[in-house]
Amino acid sequence: MKSIFTILISLLSVALYAQASSSKSSTSAPTDCFGQWFSLFKERGANPVADGTHEVIITIRNGNYSDCFMGKIDVANGKLASPLQVQKVDGSYQEFDKRVSNFYQNEEGRLKEELRDVTNGMSASLTLTDGEIIRLFFYKSLADKPKANKKAPAPSAIIK
Repeated sequence: MKSIFTILISLLSVALYAQASSSKSSTSAPTDCFGQWFSLFKERGANPVADGTHEVIITIRNGNYSDCFMGKIDVANGKLASPLQVQKVDGSYQEFDKRVSNFYQNEEGRLKEELRDVTNGMSASLTLTDGEIIRLFFYKSLADKPKANKKAPAPSAIIK
């Protein structure tokens, strides 16, 4: 009887431990969406961004935390040319409500000309008035993934 009781206690302990472990693993840590986008663009590069309106990934980061949103912006001559718009869940767009730090603005309150460049499919990283950092990724300009080299088979597979 004592051994059955010990076995039941052991099984119950294992079941409780397994449940606690699975609940911890299902609670995922926040992802670093900025890091993922930045790594992808650094690895693959990007084609030049043509003039026109482009969909972008808006990355906002603060320390180790980042958040990413869909948006759109106009480009002219390889430079940002309009106010940034963020996409809402209903598919509509509204002007982005955060502003870059005064340090990055000219006398008219617009982003300085030298900071408007789109390089390798990305805007410059700029600090916002609240201390967060913003960067845009022109994801449709991302270069194609390079094709991997085909591995040679073993000699026995091709030499008879």
